Amino acid sequence: MGCNLKNFSSYLNELLQIDKFEDVAVNGLQVQGKAKIRRMAVAVSASLNVIEVACNKKVDVLVVHHGLFFKQNSKEMSICGTLREKLKLLLMHNISLVAYHLPLDAHVKFGNNWGAARALGFKKLAPFGIYQGKALGVKAVFKACSRVEFQKKLEKFYGQKAHIALGGKEMVSSCAIVSGGAHKLIYEASQAGVDAYVTGSFDEPIWHAAFEEKVNFFALGHSATEKIGVKLLKVDLEERFDLKTIFIDEQNPF
Repeated sequence: MGCNLKNFSSYLNELLQIDKFEDVAVNGLQVQGKAKIRRMAVAVSASLNVIEVACNKKVDVLVVHHGLFFKQNSKEMSICGTLREKLKLLLMHNISLVAYHLPLDAHVKFGNNWGAARALGFKKLAPFGIYQGKALGVKAVFKACSRVEFQKKLEKFYGQKAHIALGGKEMVSSCAIVSGGAHKLIYEASQAGVDAYVTGSFDEPIWHAAFEEKVNFFALGHSATEKIGVKLLKVDLEERFDLKTIFIDEQNPF
């Protein structure tokens, strides 16, 4: 039962094709813990709360979408404050931290967006949402319904109330999905001719954009829209490596 950390991280790096992405985040192994993995936790973000839960659950590796380290350009990184506390806990408990940002948004099988579209029963899935030369999201079609029915379906799936700007048609049968902080891609959704755009975040200008571009806009929360990928990875990894696994769910409305 279990696996070697090196084999575990190499498998994920290759599966998610991290070398193909220009990312602000550091993808892959961020903190090295014990060599042998038997217990794994997955979560959206490496928050202090998540790390504390991982320590209490005595896991060997924590796999997240939002890790601790981001490329700082010319800035120097200081290990102070909360970052110091997080690293201290991981190192004290010998827990490895593995993080995948854009690769986990974009992946066709394990990604936040394609995974959501399949789970929602959408059809004719196609790449959407170009960022740094890679398509992160997906566009799709589905049986026509009212935009109110569509909103209810999204809220039930993501488990969170949507922020909406209903600037498009009353009846909808197509959408684009890009998880997380991708509200500005509403303009690309308009150009793609879809009836609705689904993402995580929102901002003041998007209200106007939805009506001006005639697109129905639904924001379900950055965190809620990015639980999909880590949950899909959890199932694959626990079966492939015979691991005991848990999903650490944080209640985060943003």
